[in-house]
Amino acid sequence: MQEYKVAIIGGGPSGMMAAIKAAQELGPKNVCILEKNDALGKKLLMTGGGRCNITNNTPIHDQLNYYKKNKNFLKHALYTLPQEKLLAIFEEKDLEFHQEDNKRVFPDSKDAQDILDVLLEYLEELEVDIHTSCPINANDIEHELNEKMEPVFLIENDKISLNASKIIVSTGGITYPSTGSTGDGYRIASKMNHSITDIKPGLVSFDVDDFLLRSLSGLTLSNVELSFKDKKKKISVDGDVLISHFGLTGPAVIDLSNPLIEKSKFSILDDDLNLKDDEELEELELFTDKITIDFCPDLTEEDIKAKITEDTPNKGTLKIKNYMKKFLTNNFIDYFLMKLDISPNKTMANITKKDKNKLAENLKRHSIEIESLEMGLAKVTIGGVKSKEIDSKTLQSRFVDGLYFAGEVLEVAGPTGGYNLQIAFSTGYLAGQEAANSLK
Repeated sequence: MQEYKVAIIGGGPSGMMAAIKAAQELGPKNVCILEKNDALGKKLLMTGGGRCNITNNTPIHDQLNYYKKNKNFLKHALYTLPQEKLLAIFEEKDLEFHQEDNKRVFPDSKDAQDILDVLLEYLEELEVDIHTSCPINANDIEHELNEKMEPVFLIENDKISLNASKIIVSTGGITYPSTGSTGDGYRIASKMNHSITDIKPGLVSFDVDDFLLRSLSGLTLSNVELSFKDKKKKISVDGDVLISHFGLTGPAVIDLSNPLIEKSKFSILDDDLNLKDDEELEELELFTDKITIDFCPDLTEEDIKAKITEDTPNKGTLKIKNYMKKFLTNNFIDYFLMKLDISPNKTMANITKKDKNKLAENLKRHSIEIESLEMGLAKVTIGGVKSKEIDSKTLQSRFVDGLYFAGEVLEVAGPTGGYNLQIAFSTGYLAGQEAANSLK
């Protein structure tokens, strides 16, 4: 039987970072990674469209506001490994970075493989043992006392036999199951008496049952506000919306999906923490299926009415479809006017008060009905091991000595733009550091 001080279950970004930090503290051959795939970092290679949006340069104190009830839980991890310290780890291996829109950070090479290569280089230098094609399920792990009456973990199946003083569960969530994220960590945590919150797809796109809208696939609606109503409160995000062959996607849609799904009462896992079948998933109900697009966030409805009234005398012969170029992307105008039942060839001189009111109202509050979620494209998992059951300063279980959690298996999830990779690296770093320090 092999012996390690720290065993890490899952070789994604958080698992690799945990192994690197633990091995730096404990020395060679004391740390191992157990990965179910035939190679590490499979999902990492898909991030940022293969370019790897590694982090976001929004200050940590501002980032924390995105996490609401988990704000205090994440605070210590994010400050332990903030953006500049994360990037320095890669810059030491001569990888350089640049910032793009919305403070997103990418490697200059725009290749996620370069990020993975640096992590693998560290693991090799630190002599971390890597066991690939080695899936671990809940029944493979036993928590016992050794002959010194110290707690140890025994991990044994037909692929591996080892004991470890500490284990870090970094198995990811349940999005992109083809990358190995199939909920193993939830079942391991549950066996160790941890609670699992409702599990939902995060950062998803919306299916819309509107053939004419979908026929505009590829069109971008720039700088709009997307929102839904929560009782009397409006939940909104700003950004671009992309019309696709299935409905709506793009940064604004993806970011709005998280608060919408968080408010929805469902879980995509059954009572045994396995993914529900397709028929059950189709019956899941959203908090609301109505979202609203504001095409003119810098104008009020009254501003738009006044502008139309002001322009009408001088543009009497101008067709309404041409006038609407002031407010809308050109190729979207015919669809927009058809939904309002206003002829695109109607001239400004013939516009009625009712027409003007409909135009202003829909430029500010154009309603779209969501048919379903495009779950196969979910980028993260919302929900996971309940934060209150984990020590935020160490990421150690409050129930089982020596058990740590890191990455997407945790309850927390952030918006698109590099925030979730930062969480993965920061929580992995903290878990690896604290697991190692507890052994010194």
